Amino acid sequence: MKKIILLLALFSTLASAEACCYRDGYYHHGYGGGGGWVAPALIGGVIGYELARPPVVVEQPVIVQPPQVVVQPQVQVAPPPVGYHYAQMVNPQTGQYQLVLVPN
Repeated sequence: MKKIILLLALFSTLASAEACCYRDGYYHHGYGGGGGWVAPALIGGVIGYELARPPVVVEQPVIVQPPQVVVQPQVQVAPPPVGYHYAQMVNPQTGQYQLVLVPN
């Protein structure tokens, strides 16, 4: 993109310089009224501004979500009967831990 802008500026400055010097088939040296430098200066200024401008960088926002806190209620269990104790085991159907009575 910058090369295209540079080439367009170069051609426009050459065309404006050519137009101010050759009029009616004759070469006019210094008889342009002083206005032949305005268009090339504006075009050169625009091109210089575009080349010197830093590129626009858009940063994506960082979203930080707090971890979810899962509070499981504490279940009051009765003391185990004689010959048994409590153990936590995984239920194969649900994949959750459950408190079960296991013989000693």
